[in-house]
Amino acid sequence: MWQSSRAKYCVEQGEAIFVKKGANIIHQFFEEGFCSLMIFVPDHFISNVIKENSAPVPKCVAENTDTVINLHLDEVLSAYFPSVLSYFAKKEQPPDNLLEIKFKELILDLMSSPHNESLCSYFKSLCYRSKTSIRDIMESNFICNIKLEEFAYLSGRSLTSFKKDFIKTFNSTPGKWLLKRRLEHAKYLLEVTDKNINELAFESGFENASHFIKVFRQAYFMSPLQYKKSILKSLKYQFS
Repeated sequence: MWQSSRAKYCVEQGEAIFVKKGANIIHQFFEEGFCSLMIFVPDHFISNVIKENSAPVPKCVAENTDTVINLHLDEVLSAYFPSVLSYFAKKEQPPDNLLEIKFKELILDLMSSPHNESLCSYFKSLCYRSKTSIRDIMESNFICNIKLEEFAYLSGRSLTSFKKDFIKTFNSTPGKWLLKRRLEHAKYLLEVTDKNINELAFESGFENASHFIKVFRQAYFMSPLQYKKSILKSLKYQFS
């Protein structure tokens, strides 16, 4: 199970997803052994492959896709992944230049597929992106408890530049914005799910449950449990 700030994606055997650069929460629901193939490719590599191997790329605005994009695997793509995995069955590590060719093959296979339009649109947008959007990075990764230095890295900026651009974008400091956004998300989860306090804290980006309860009470003048009870009481009156 791959979790973003928008949704959860269950990846079954024989399926594949593309995950944009960022922090992620992954849940595993089985104990027996399994094999997953993960290929990490930098944005600039994708951009260069597209520019080098196709006609002039038209400027386009990437669709408002989530950080996770489901892939449609046709015969070509279904055969691709086992072909890469076979190189790692040997004792010798495959040469870097060979892996580079295989990764270029993957990008071109995806671009030529008529069933992965959302991903192709995102790939094309990388060709004209000078700087990663701080808003996109923050909205996609606020549920992860990572340091400001790591948010800065994901946005392709130094920590100083990140803080400066952040204030321009949100008219707030990163710390204040993260706390407010995480509390809003936790409040939403309280309203629509039956998750316990530990789950709420973890899935909203807080360090631990006690810290979550403390800041929630400061913001909403009641504990998360009291807020949950008030919601249930309100629903009871609505349907009685």
